[in-house]
Amino acid sequence: MSAQGFYRRSLPDSAIAFSSVEGRQIFREALALGEMEGYFALAEQFHTQAEPAFCGLGSLVVVLNALSIDPGRIWKGVWRWYGEEFLDCCLPLSVIKENGITFDEFACIARCNGAVVKPNRYNQSSLENFRQAVEQVTTAPGDIHLVVSYSRKVLGQTGDGHFSPIGGYHRQRDLVLLLDVARFKYPPHWVPLPLLWKAFEPVDPVTNQCRGYILLQKSERLPETFFHVAFDLHQWRSIAPYFAEILPDILKKEQPDSIASFVSTILHNWPVEFTTMLDTSSETAETLEKLRAAMELNSLFDIVHQYLSSDDGDAMSVVGKWRAQQPFVAETITAILLSCPETLSATLKPDLRMWLSEVRYLDKLLSPLDIEISRLREQMSALQDFYTLYSKGHLCNIHQS
Repeated sequence: MSAQGFYRRSLPDSAIAFSSVEGRQIFREALALGEMEGYFALAEQFHTQAEPAFCGLGSLVVVLNALSIDPGRIWKGVWRWYGEEFLDCCLPLSVIKENGITFDEFACIARCNGAVVKPNRYNQSSLENFRQAVEQVTTAPGDIHLVVSYSRKVLGQTGDGHFSPIGGYHRQRDLVLLLDVARFKYPPHWVPLPLLWKAFEPVDPVTNQCRGYILLQKSERLPETFFHVAFDLHQWRSIAPYFAEILPDILKKEQPDSIASFVSTILHNWPVEFTTMLDTSSETAETLEKLRAAMELNSLFDIVHQYLSSDDGDAMSVVGKWRAQQPFVAETITAILLSCPETLSATLKPDLRMWLSEVRYLDKLLSPLDIEISRLREQMSALQDFYTLYSKGHLCNIHQS
């Protein structure tokens, strides 16, 4: 009796298996042409996606680790390392496991996890621009990589929407190497670059937009951090209006006349969900000590700390609400105020708004606070941008590996 399920698929005639005689010859020639420079960092991290719908997460794990991005969180044992289980910033993993991710969701998750992202859809670019991007990443030593989002159907493969990193290029034959993370289905293979470009064109039926390619680089500010945003997009949907509308409207109505009054107003109107918006890494003592030393020299932290230390009954109730969820109340609140979207303070009086703008100015924050806030701002910005983009549309797509 034959076993159930499938054991791999045969590549169509449009593809050349990487390990075939011809595929190895193409590799040797591309290597001699200097167009496999980005391959080695990717090959060190190349793995098989953990779930059938994890092609986007699997591709991103390969690239994040190839870029030597520190997740700032413990993976297993004492090691900080990226696995798919860390990539839940914009969507819950349970949703991704069921539906996969879209082009924009991939960009959001990548930004949340420390990558500088440059997305390019088919209708926003050109064949020549795509070819130049491929040449850029394949001749670079590994500090920039490219992930493509494409329709398998155009390549003559089964399934439809898929993500893969680009591992190399042969300019003379105009072939690109797809490092397919669905290795249980197709091995890495060479395909004609113009054909891959055409595979970006079909419209994704969920987003009603075509697919494309995404350039990823490592941000300059990415050592270990203490805090990270613990919310995915579904949780952020309940928080985003507070930054953009609810709290600004309350501040406009109450018009606080001091930063202390501003802090008091904010804390008394924040929902309880804000207390769990930030999470901390497992190894925190040394990082917290350095972070607290830099925070204590920040004027905003001083005001938050004074308010939380007062004997005022309202302040004590706020502290109680936060301490039920967070052991580092003043530090957490200060980190949120320094990193949250600027729309929060849009309705303040000009002098208070200017004061907040200056105290939030990244170049004036001492290390490691500047690094901490830079990372948090990028994570919050990615979620806020993605929320705005999809607030009236679909939130996920079905991708079949």
